[in-house]
Amino acid sequence: MATKKQKTAVENLVGNGGNVTKAMRDAKYSENTLNTPKKLTDSKGYEELMEEYLPDDMLLKALESDIKGKKLNRKAELELAFKLKGKMTDKVDVTSKGEVIKGFNFTKPDDSNNKTN
Repeated sequence: MATKKQKTAVENLVGNGGNVTKAMRDAKYSENTLNTPKKLTDSKGYEELMEEYLPDDMLLKALESDIKGKKLNRKAELELAFKLKGKMTDKVDVTSKGEVIKGFNFTKPDDSNNKTN
């Protein structure tokens, strides 16, 4: 079960555009913990909150809607949602001279041990 501090941090993420460190600072995490935001994002409580606030079926329906009706452009919101759930990461390809290449990392919902970063 998520702690009150974890819940506050996740709520802060929505308001600040996905900055984990800022969300943790605003939730009153210690300076020590702020230096390792993975302590939050890799926690079971965080995963539970992400599934509660951003269930996969909701994300997939929004993506389907965007694909079918290009009039709605929620790309930024969808990218944020996938990033928050750990299913999209920014990758740097050394062959691209350091330019960021965006990509998706999908895992089975029941297989958290095979999570790729």
